[in-house]
Amino acid sequence: LFRKVRPGRLEIRVPVGCGHERLVTLRIPRGYLPGRPWPLLYALHSSGGNGRAFTGYVEKLLGPRIEDFVVAAPTAYRQTSLDAPPPFTVDHLAMLRAVRRAVHVDSDRVYALGTSLGGYASWAVACLHADQLAGAVPIASCFSIPPGEDGLWKTVLPNFSHLPVLNVWGANDTLTVLGVRKRSPMGGIARLNEVLVRESKGLTPTVQNVCIPGRGHGGVQPPRGPFLDLLSRRREHYPRQVDHTFRHLHQGHAYWLEAHRWEGEHWGAENPPYQRRPRESEDQAFGRAVRERLGNLRGRAEGQTLRVDRHHVDDLTVWLGEGLVDWGEPVTVTVGGRQVFAERVKPDLGVCLAEAERTGDFDRLRWAGVRIGPDLRAEPVTARTEFPPLHGHTDSRTSTD
Repeated sequence: LFRKVRPGRLEIRVPVGCGHERLVTLRIPRGYLPGRPWPLLYALHSSGGNGRAFTGYVEKLLGPRIEDFVVAAPTAYRQTSLDAPPPFTVDHLAMLRAVRRAVHVDSDRVYALGTSLGGYASWAVACLHADQLAGAVPIASCFSIPPGEDGLWKTVLPNFSHLPVLNVWGANDTLTVLGVRKRSPMGGIARLNEVLVRESKGLTPTVQNVCIPGRGHGGVQPPRGPFLDLLSRRREHYPRQVDHTFRHLHQGHAYWLEAHRWEGEHWGAENPPYQRRPRESEDQAFGRAVRERLGNLRGRAEGQTLRVDRHHVDDLTVWLGEGLVDWGEPVTVTVGGRQVFAERVKPDLGVCLAEAERTGDFDRLRWAGVRIGPDLRAEPVTARTEFPPLHGHTDSRTSTD
């Protein structure tokens, strides 16, 4: 399935929608063989940098262990936070799919890593594409949604429920952090991370926060032990409960749930208008307006019953894989409390292969699915079921050096 490539650097160009494409530098390790899957470091450069140079940073960070990984480092990516401005390109999901087609990636061992701007982007990938990753390491950055009275931070914290994150920053890092309202009420990176630790206590047990004493914005590195431990983790396949909030349709995927069509109001290029209610602050009014325009997928597996709730989604698929259901018993699916499906579902090799081809993911296999349309009509997915394309994604063009 995968062609032979020489160790060294390989570049691919990936369409990401809106007429844009991204240059992704791949670092191929010594001893690479296409016959086995390789862990992937998705490496995101800092402001003013580029992917090729950032592979050198990752080499120094890992030392000899670098030869255990393929590194994919995009240049001039745009989607760095929940409030990333237009054009709304499909940067990270499109690039990850393209990399999985270019080299043999272990999709259960993909890790997002970045520093400064790349750290913000690592948080964004972890938040909006958690089911693509086994872990994330944002360095010298913060989850840039200020946790003020608007409540936006806690709205999206459940996205991290099944993903280990190693958050590393310097205790003296005073670099300004801008969030969705282009202001920083909580201070610089160090101060905002302190608030993150406090506000998320008990809500994100998968996030490990590490403050490096005496360091500012530069020269921060993750502690070796926790870093290598995270890089040994494997991705969750089918958790029993998911709760995923997102801004754009291409971000609407959560392990065994996938959105296909947006319904209702959308948070577009401008911040949504809002009016204050009695006894409501301006921050609270703004947060409420944003939350009303965010999409959400929630799923809970209770035995053979899969309970789904959705917001701003009227066409979706409930995917089935090993460990989520008992293939020998009927499967029941409810949407918004209404039963829409109750049948026995059999594993289908055709569905499995079609999904592997569509996503490039050969490790989390989807053996069956239930497609639920706008009228709540549900039917089993077949190998011939058509899904909306990932806007901007086509096969990448490659060049080698």
